[in-house]
Amino acid sequence: MSDPLAFVGGTGREGLGLALRFAQAGEAVVIGSRVLERAMAAAERVRTAVPGAIADGMTNAHAVRRARRIVLTLPFPALSSFLAEAADAMAGKLVIDVVVPVTLEGNFFALTPLEGARSVGEVVQQTVPTARVVSAFKNIPAAHLANLARWLEGDVVVCGDDAVARAEVQALVHLLPGLRSVDAGTIRNARYLEAITALLLNLNRRHRTSTAIRIVGLR
Repeated sequence: MSDPLAFVGGTGREGLGLALRFAQAGEAVVIGSRVLERAMAAAERVRTAVPGAIADGMTNAHAVRRARRIVLTLPFPALSSFLAEAADAMAGKLVIDVVVPVTLEGNFFALTPLEGARSVGEVVQQTVPTARVVSAFKNIPAAHLANLARWLEGDVVVCGDDAVARAEVQALVHLLPGLRSVDAGTIRNARYLEAITALLLNLNRRHRTSTAIRIVGLR
């Protein structure tokens, strides 16, 4: 498998939805999970949904070692232990952060405060200084991604301190029809992306729908 996109925690709704979309766009994908059998089953689901897709299932640790392009889609509570184990294997690689630190408090989605008002992307970058960390895809509903018959819509805001890495992620966004990439510069802007996700989740719950964002005024 040549230069796949590796989805860490890829058996969840967001990770699997993105894997399906990128497989449909012609990218080779690796589905990672803590449990190998779950990863293999998810990869089989991708191959069934997208005839001809190149998809494999591996443990998260193996997926990170295997790929140069890593997409973090694991639940936020699992992030700390994952980084402790996988930091060395991510050094020098493109790491796309899709993790959002939200918790459901009763009927309300709340953003989990991170030390220093940082974002998940900033935490990953600090933990793996040589990684090329970009935060993206944080505001695209998993339900939309998983329905391959549905036309996607919305903007994908891309944040990272490495301009070349941001451009690489923007090129990936452009593989998914209906989505537009927006270069937001510094990784610090990911803090506000995560807050927007919490807002969208609360709107979804209130209005019983799935929402995304579109930024107007840009050319």
